[in-house]
Amino acid sequence: MDSKADPLTVLLAVKAEQNLEIEKELIEQCYQLQSEHQYDKDRDTLRKMRALVEEKVKIRTGESLL
Repeated sequence: MDSKADPLTVLLAVKAEQNLEIEKELIEQCYQLQSEHQYDKDRDTLRKMRALVEEKVKIRTGESLL
């Protein structure tokens, strides 16, 4: 793996290499959230990322938070 590769590409490559069951869409959404707010002084990305993950879990188990 190229050490200068795009971080999202690296995350998706690790997912594939480790044969992880996490959805590609969730990785992309978390990455986008983090990259959009990485320079915000008062960012609250942890709470937002937790909500994304919890919603995916609820959808996968047949429930929905929204």
